[in-house]
Amino acid sequence: MYQTKTFRAKPIEDIKEELDQIANAEGAPYVRNVFLADGDAMTLPVPQLEIILELIRSYFPRVRRISSYCLPRNIRHTFIENLTKLRENGLSLVYIGCESGDDQVLRAVQKGETFET
Repeated sequence: MYQTKTFRAKPIEDIKEELDQIANAEGAPYVRNVFLADGDAMTLPVPQLEIILELIRSYFPRVRRISSYCLPRNIRHTFIENLTKLRENGLSLVYIGCESGDDQVLRAVQKGETFET
């Protein structure tokens, strides 16, 4: 399913540029929800995510919700303390992608998950 798209973390400078462009657009002061798109943000190191969350809050002080997708294996291996840090920095919703409990289906979607993960 995702064989043609390679995941790579976007450099912080690129994120700053995008946030700056959005912040300067008409209506930007009314941004309330931000979704960290294009992959699973929970693959990033917690300190890098904290920087991104801080940037979002600085560009959009009225933001109420910052959310992201997350594969089960990535949330499973994240310490509660780190999840708490992310929550304190504004990450308020994580969509955990549980496609199936059937290993045959999970092999077919090719995301690297199994029933056990």
